Amino acid sequence: MKKSKIFATIVYFIFTFGIGIVFSLTLPGYFATFTTPAEVVRNALSNEDFITGVVLTEPIGFKRTPALDCKFEGGGGVILYETVMEVYDRQGAKEGETSPGGLTHGMLYKCYEGYVYGIENRYDVFSKEDNKTSLRVTTADGEEKVLPLLDYDSNGDGKNDGISAYEQNGFVVLEIRDSDVSSAKSFAFTDRTGNTVFTAEAKQALTFQSAFFDCFGDIAAYNQWVADGNKADISEEDLNALISKRNDYVKSVTDNLGATDDCEVTANSEEYKAAAKEVNSRANNKAIPFIIIYFVAIYIIADFILGSHLIIKFFQWFLFKVCKIPRKGKKAPKKEEVFGHDYFCMVTLKLDLTDVPEFNGSVEIKYSRDGEEAVFTLLKAEGYTATLRIKAGIYVNPFIDIDRSYAPVDLPDNLEVEGYQMETTIKIVKREVESI
Repeated sequence: MKKSKIFATIVYFIFTFGIGIVFSLTLPGYFATFTTPAEVVRNALSNEDFITGVVLTEPIGFKRTPALDCKFEGGGGVILYETVMEVYDRQGAKEGETSPGGLTHGMLYKCYEGYVYGIENRYDVFSKEDNKTSLRVTTADGEEKVLPLLDYDSNGDGKNDGISAYEQNGFVVLEIRDSDVSSAKSFAFTDRTGNTVFTAEAKQALTFQSAFFDCFGDIAAYNQWVADGNKADISEEDLNALISKRNDYVKSVTDNLGATDDCEVTANSEEYKAAAKEVNSRANNKAIPFIIIYFVAIYIIADFILGSHLIIKFFQWFLFKVCKIPRKGKKAPKKEEVFGHDYFCMVTLKLDLTDVPEFNGSVEIKYSRDGEEAVFTLLKAEGYTATLRIKAGIYVNPFIDIDRSYAPVDLPDNLEVEGYQMETTIKIVKREVESI
């Protein structure tokens, strides 16, 4: 193998294997974050396993008994659980942005988390123009608040056009924060035209006050510690003090949830452990075939472009040697490729006089090669056949000496002399007489 080819092969495999390693490290995490959780949630909701659905929204903690569980006429329904969530927005925190409610990365908030489920193909929420899809919440005081449900912009015009989870998986994720409403008694879901499609009403108003929420103590104080810890001019001593306070808070919350009936730290729940295992398993099942196909593809490409065609050779061996498939007939290789030109050949030239039986003159045909001439004299007495022993090779510059009333129709421009014997027939015809 030439040095340039070796170098190209090394560069190719370093580059492609490097990309493959990146795929191997990142693809399972990508699928586990962006695709498989929704699949697991969809299956859980279809089986009315609502706890699995809510733990996959990853709250800090949740209450097992739903705060709202209403069925819709025609199937499906809405379910909400008491939860406390953590803001996860590292990029926003770096850029100094805050989420709704004035919160930033690491802060906590109270909410009711859950799903609208079992309504696939029954909730028309996609529209690129004047989409009025929303959730209308009526508080315990009779005040109506309109909360957005749309979350993606399909055409980049700055206005959301649909609900991604519903379009892809047939359910809607609901999150009603304490910063959105002070309480919630009834719920109305409108479609893209503004018409109310589904309604639900809680037996008791959802007020963000319960034994579960009490387990988290003073959330506002905790959020202030997070804010103070993110200040650029904070001293190391003050930062360590804040971290200590936050750790103490986390421990107290964990202890409180463990001691309160029907309340749970999400990460410690059996449902979360099982769901996380299923998510990771599905992610690996998606990633592994892709990675295998990628590595097989780069090897095949390398074998065809840079390698020695081992794949083709393997299939040839398997088909013709193992499976005994007969090969198609091949043209015999040119003898000059096998023997070269350093040998002599018995060359016979014949005339075909079928069209001119009256012809009885003599004919002389000449060819030349590398200064040598091959002269064939064809006579009637010898049946217009002549044989010469000449060196193999290609003879050119044909010349025929024949009665001007006759002419050859297939005299070769190049006489390819090959093998140890060969024969060529030249047809003779009557030359046409031009009219005056």
